Amino acid sequence: MQTPETESLREMRPSTAFVGAVAGILLAPVLALVACVANPYIVVLGWMRQHREHRFRMRLKSRGRLMPWAEFVRTMRGSSGTGSAGGTCIEERFSPKGPVRFWWTPEDVQGESPYPIIDWFTMRKGRGAEPFIRWCRERYTRADGSGAVLVDTGLVSHRDIYALWSQCRSDAAGARWVEVAPPEIVPHRAGTELEHVRR
Repeated sequence: MQTPETESLREMRPSTAFVGAVAGILLAPVLALVACVANPYIVVLGWMRQHREHRFRMRLKSRGRLMPWAEFVRTMRGSSGTGSAGGTCIEERFSPKGPVRFWWTPEDVQGESPYPIIDWFTMRKGRGAEPFIRWCRERYTRADGSGAVLVDTGLVSHRDIYALWSQCRSDAAGARWVEVAPPEIVPHRAGTELEHVRR
């Protein structure tokens, strides 16, 4: 049974389809233009990030704080001549897509830390992890400090990094792996200065 309401809906459908088609045709060049402008911008941002990380690595290399990947793997697996695996890899992740810096220290960061260590996704939101993040930066990952050494992972595949990570995550491993968010990406709350970390 047809009512006046259903008849008016049928009459409106072709006109809305026509308007949608016209809008799509008009927006296609605009979207193409946006893509043409955005792609070079994304490429330039990626190049700038890689260049900044390369400069950072070279600065630490000039200070004697850069460790080659092969030496790092031998140290973590315990085949560096000492006979025992040791130390901690500190994975400093700026975002899920990078950049990621890997630091090595002979210390047991989990045992030394006066603060609880939580997962990276929670840590980057600043939920109670800021004391650990600041402590870790002051003690290990400061570029002008004398803490941990940066591991050169410039030409290392993600598969090789993940293989070492999975070995270090087992309870039998002597080496440890800790994830940390850098202070630059953590949202700061007003009035939360951590002066006791600098002592």
